Amino acid sequence: MEKYRQLGLEMGLSHVVPLGPEQVFFDPRARLKCRWGCEDFHQPTIKCGARGLSQAECVEMINRYSDILLLHGHDAHVLSKAVLALEAAAFHDGHYFAFGVRYCKLCPSCAVDRGKECIQPDKVRPCDQAMGIDVYRTARAAGLPIRVLQSRDEQQNRYGFVLIN
Repeated sequence: MEKYRQLGLEMGLSHVVPLGPEQVFFDPRARLKCRWGCEDFHQPTIKCGARGLSQAECVEMINRYSDILLLHGHDAHVLSKAVLALEAAAFHDGHYFAFGVRYCKLCPSCAVDRGKECIQPDKVRPCDQAMGIDVYRTARAAGLPIRVLQSRDEQQNRYGFVLIN
């Protein structure tokens, strides 16, 4: 995991923390926030939803991974690119089930948000909230900063995951 941690830091992430599956916390209320608290959920979009997976299926799937990387950064675009790069690096190292979890922010101007088709649909990964992950509890338990912002001017702490078998 050290190789992937170093790669993530070189890509501009603030932290890359290895976790076991027991260190990822789930709460069905995360899916509630996804479905009722996100401005994108009501739109038919490739970026949203768990594509029919139930909460139980999401938990079971993630618990089948032996190693999970919790990625922390401040720039949404950098974080989205890092999730995919670390997923690809792990895959090429023989971890054929490596998989990223992160709300997509790859493009500077999202075609889907403009009512067009996604130009990179093969790079879209599920959002952590859609998977039922309690990001706040997971990040806090890992000793990473996360809090509810009081102003849009405050620096955001953004998170993603890379699941490695």
